[in-house]
Amino acid sequence: MLQFITLKSEKYSVAEEAQMAIEGGCMWIQVSASLPEGVSMKEALAEIQPLCEENEVFLVVDSDVELAKEMRIHGVHLKKGDMNAAEARELLGPHAVIGVDAETAADILALKGKDIDYAVLDFDGEQSIARIAEIAKEVRNDGFEIHIVARGNMSAEEMKALQTVGVNGFAVGSQIVDAPDPVAATREILAALGQ
Repeated sequence: MLQFITLKSEKYSVAEEAQMAIEGGCMWIQVSASLPEGVSMKEALAEIQPLCEENEVFLVVDSDVELAKEMRIHGVHLKKGDMNAAEARELLGPHAVIGVDAETAADILALKGKDIDYAVLDFDGEQSIARIAEIAKEVRNDGFEIHIVARGNMSAEEMKALQTVGVNGFAVGSQIVDAPDPVAATREILAALGQ
């Protein structure tokens, strides 16, 4: 699974970023709270939502549970300090997709029984593979089957290594947007993931 996270870019609008990721085959767009000056989250979502619907692409928003509900998008990604995950589930209902940032296995295991779809761990270099592997192992040894997503810039080799240690998905932004050809970059990542 590949998630594309929009960026505050000098080169492209949020909708253009999403369009290129979708053209490259990405089926999951996360609209980041980091938006260009003068663009509201609601405006960004209104522009991207029809594109996602037309292409049957998942659309989630950073942090804003109420807006996700109001606009009837697929779900929300919760960061530290955002609404409680169980509260978000209650507000959005059983069909919404809810992801949560995590730093440790304990953070992920605390989500047990709360009907959360995925947990996101930051990838920040080669040392991260061992750290994420340890977290995934601890979570799996506890019998918790939640999707674990690694977020950050990763090479194809690093992604493959992370897949072998239990990572189910990857969330990237600048790796696509900053590429000379974002559509081709998306395709290359998906090919590396075997998708």
